[in-house]
Amino acid sequence: MYELSRDQFHKAIPLLENGHPHPEVQSILENNNPGWIFSDQVSSPRTALVWSKGMKGFYLIGDETNNAFTCKLDDFVTASIAPRMMELGMNYFEVSGHHDNWNLNSIFASREMHQWDQIAYELSDFNAHTDEHSNLRVVNLRSQEWRKQNVLNREFVYAHIDQFWETHEDFYNIGYGYAAIDGFEIIGVCYSSFVTKEKHAIGIETLPQHHRRGVGTCLASLVAKDIAQNGYHSYWDCSQSNEASKNLALRLGFQQIHQYQCVGFHLTTNY
Repeated sequence: MYELSRDQFHKAIPLLENGHPHPEVQSILENNNPGWIFSDQVSSPRTALVWSKGMKGFYLIGDETNNAFTCKLDDFVTASIAPRMMELGMNYFEVSGHHDNWNLNSIFASREMHQWDQIAYELSDFNAHTDEHSNLRVVNLRSQEWRKQNVLNREFVYAHIDQFWETHEDFYNIGYGYAAIDGFEIIGVCYSSFVTKEKHAIGIETLPQHHRRGVGTCLASLVAKDIAQNGYHSYWDCSQSNEASKNLALRLGFQQIHQYQCVGFHLTTNY
């Protein structure tokens, strides 16, 4: 196994052919969002394992029949990946395949795994339909107004940006986003979580005590509008069991384009 440096990430782009266009993966290979890439070779990778900092999870891309890679992968996770993740405070390994031919249960047969399905949605054109809310202000995260805001709970927004982006400036330069403010407190945020040449994936969260007020619909409408007006498609990904997220995507006009399986297991540095 070889770890690619960021200036070598583009070498893995051909591995995305004939698979689902996950922006969570493509954005890393295009050096927009942070991650790691481990491959069978550096100059011309045939198969690779990609870690997304934002998702805190892994994706397998390329040739699933490359036994020289797949047969070593489980041991590599134990010996090299687990210690590295534990240094970051993570002890759970999540992975999905870039296409449906990946047999995750076979590759990680020694593990006690949990599995679930994810649903991917896409939106190309968007007609904004933001709702009016009393005592609710919305601020554009790319604006100077946001940087000068004297509001409570700014760390709520920064935590999201820090999770998905290398720096705040990276987000401000190529991402879109809005925060909702009730009185003097930030209560919700929606933003570009991953960015590729064609798509912006959308991340969103509203504080639990402010659910069912239409905050998410308002913020996501604004973000989707900015994405469409600048010539990109919006991408939405959530677990099949997340009814609230699925319903919001459909309410905004997103259409399902893909369903795929993820598996996860707890990590240990030795058997």
